[in-house]
Amino acid sequence: MGWAMTVPSRLRSPNPHLGAYYGIVTSALASLVIILAMFEQLGWGRAALAQSMILVPLGLYLFIAFGARTYLPEDFFVSGRRVPSVYNGFVLAAITIGGVGFLGYTGTAFFLGFDALAIGLGWAVGMLAAGILFVPYLRKTGAYTLPSFLGHRFRSRLLRAAASAMQLPPTALLLAVEIKIAALIAALFLPVSFAVAVIAVAAFIAAVAILGGMRSVTWAGSAEFLVGAIGLVVVVTVVSILLTSLPAPQLVYGGMFADLHKAEVTAGAVPLQPDAFAMALPGPGLQPALKPFLQPFGILGPTDFLLLFLSLALGTAALPSLLARSGVTAHVEAQRHSTGWALLFVAAFAMTVPAMATFVKLIIFREIALTPVSSLPAWLTGLSDMGLLQIADANGDGAIGAAELWIKRDFVLFALPQVAGLPYVLTMLMATSALAIALAASASHLFTLSASLAEDLYRTFAGRHALPRLVAVWAAIAAAAIAAAVFLVIAEIDPLQAALTAFGFAAATFFPSLLLAIWWRRASKWGVLAAMATGFLVMTAYAIFGGMIEIFGAPLSAPLASLAGALLAFITGIAVSYFTHAPSRAEAEYREAMRNPEGESIYDRAQMRAAAAASAAAAATSEQQPAAEPSSTESST
Repeated sequence: MGWAMTVPSRLRSPNPHLGAYYGIVTSALASLVIILAMFEQLGWGRAALAQSMILVPLGLYLFIAFGARTYLPEDFFVSGRRVPSVYNGFVLAAITIGGVGFLGYTGTAFFLGFDALAIGLGWAVGMLAAGILFVPYLRKTGAYTLPSFLGHRFRSRLLRAAASAMQLPPTALLLAVEIKIAALIAALFLPVSFAVAVIAVAAFIAAVAILGGMRSVTWAGSAEFLVGAIGLVVVVTVVSILLTSLPAPQLVYGGMFADLHKAEVTAGAVPLQPDAFAMALPGPGLQPALKPFLQPFGILGPTDFLLLFLSLALGTAALPSLLARSGVTAHVEAQRHSTGWALLFVAAFAMTVPAMATFVKLIIFREIALTPVSSLPAWLTGLSDMGLLQIADANGDGAIGAAELWIKRDFVLFALPQVAGLPYVLTMLMATSALAIALAASASHLFTLSASLAEDLYRTFAGRHALPRLVAVWAAIAAAAIAAAVFLVIAEIDPLQAALTAFGFAAATFFPSLLLAIWWRRASKWGVLAAMATGFLVMTAYAIFGGMIEIFGAPLSAPLASLAGALLAFITGIAVSYFTHAPSRAEAEYREAMRNPEGESIYDRAQMRAAAAASAAAAATSEQQPAAEPSSTESST
């Protein structure tokens, strides 16, 4: 026990039983599904199945978070710098995909077909770019937050505080998006209202973050990622076996394109022509799926596809919630490996989504095409009763066509197991998977936002009168969770559009500034600050006036605004750096040390030097005290 209390967390080995622990989590999930499947066959109602399938895993996540509780700053902010690469990769992938990936991306692929691949490809390429351009160097600095890195890099409290303030919009938007998605799932399957679900989700992720900070977020998030991945893989694989007799959906769904095209033609889906710069992504409400799945650039033109891809790639590479996890592994090499694992998981998900969209669209269109209204399948009534789908024989021909079948984008995922005729417990497994990923992402965004507010804004300027370090973060976590819940109760947002705006803020604000700070020797603090401010102002102008600004007759989109902001920010940063003083010697030495992957991180070396100096001063003081006691006695005598 004494050894664990005196040795810094980063010098201790990772828990050798992690594999066994998460094997138990996996076994518990499998056992729960099997038991509930048996109960379903014995006559359990859907309400009891839904409550059991959702609430039992929630209790497991809270148990893991409680077991990971800590009061040590290094554990609280960077999980002791000893998270194995694959587990960090779990959480990185969960943050990147999030609930908006599970629901929004899948629904977009259903409506847009292969045009939606811009989203998945953007995430994957962005993760690759982050692993090459930014993550190793942030790990070497050892900074707890992205603004902290910029402040230390240029020895500037102003730059640190400004970066923290500009980090608020993208992180807060993604926090609100993920809480809303989790609340939508809870309200759909549990007997609670949306407002109550929002409050419950906000309280849940706040509890996870307060218990152990980055440590509890990491270990609870790893379990949530496993639940999300297993649930998705099981359902999609079962549907693939039913349709193709092969358990490899990513490899075999192409063989169903001919049947899908025939079903679409029969149902009345016709090729569409995109509007330039319109960025006509599907909204969250009920709408028909009129575009053929295989038609390239039917709603998104080639330019829109490229803009969306680049915006998401740059935004993912510079996303604060992802970069905040750069310091949780043992060394730079391990951090590179964790980024590689995350890239593998994100790419696998991006390849799986088109298969899911193909399966659900084929089954729906094949079973409604030319089918009399009186003979429609039973699942159609079930989905309609849940509010996920709406049908109407508008032309009175006695059948339902593509234009008469309206579906909600964010619930296409839950339609897959039902239209495939699977047991209801597998629908709940899919819902539990989406909920788990949304909780993992939202807890990470909440901690990133709160840690930066407490460390980079409050403690930077509060001075000696500041609250204790962890107390300040706890207060920030509670305040951010309450603010997000209140915002979602009174405001209406489209999760997909809000997420695109958040990635746009990250791309315009932080990608150019990080590129200059890490890769350009001449970059100055004023140049980096100007770059951040320029990109941030462009995206703020879009957020306020975007609907009023038109490009070639179409409203300005978030991807176009973000790329314009990133380009202007890069140019501004270079120009201002050249017109201001060159970096100081200390800044240049910091940059050189940051680019050397060997040895301890810069922050940890500084902490060790400070601790050694404090120990030496204490030892010198203790040596002087015995010598001073006789002389004071002699004086009194």
